[in-house]
Amino acid sequence: MNDKKEIRWCAIGDSFTYLNDHLDETGYRVTKGYLSRILEKIPNLRLKNIGINGSTFRDWITQAIPEADLYTVLLGTNDWHQGIPIGTETDFINRNAQTILGTLGILLDHIREAAPKARIIVGNPVERTDFVYLWDFNNIAQGSYMPENGQMLSSLSSSILRCCELEHIPTVNCHDLSGFTPENAVRFKRVRRGNHLEDLVYPDYIDIPFSPENDPYPYPIEAAWMTYDGLHPTDDGFEILANLFATRIHEIIG
Repeated sequence: MNDKKEIRWCAIGDSFTYLNDHLDETGYRVTKGYLSRILEKIPNLRLKNIGINGSTFRDWITQAIPEADLYTVLLGTNDWHQGIPIGTETDFINRNAQTILGTLGILLDHIREAAPKARIIVGNPVERTDFVYLWDFNNIAQGSYMPENGQMLSSLSSSILRCCELEHIPTVNCHDLSGFTPENAVRFKRVRRGNHLEDLVYPDYIDIPFSPENDPYPYPIEAAWMTYDGLHPTDDGFEILANLFATRIHEIIG
């Protein structure tokens, strides 16, 4: 890549992307997000991060997309958790806004309208375990070891890759290549059994309910592994994602 030429990079995504510029919302359990890590590897990128915390593909239908030379997209985990239908390749082709794949297609169209000559790279969601938000114990979600609305997260991730291939959109297979699993998302989950707290590893904790009113936060700092809260990556997790995206960016633009 020509180090003298600046490349305008627009990052689209959910909390994984948003948190890059809001490390305080991780309780500083993260020191650097995946976008900043990519910039260290490819310094002639000029980043505009427009990630929206908690967003789905559907949320991006009405969002303004700034002009850029390169776009990265990392979405899908919130769509899956909300039980939005994944849809089919036909839904993607027809831009069916009632499905995840349809709204993926709509987002790709919006990006092309903003910058017809830009390059687009799409990532897919990684596996997760039980999530409990660090700042609101009532904000919880089950892990991807179980389906949501009859759909597995792995099915969504593979579907995103297949649909992007239909339109020759380069992808990053974060799901398969990053190594995130329910087993290594955290080292343990702190749960209450009777009058006692126990630190249990996956899958021993999955059937034990969490009480936001009575239980302590289940993921103390020492529980962090690939994530610090069951969902959001740690420094180790973000470094892996950064390497995957940086490698693909070099292949596409270098």
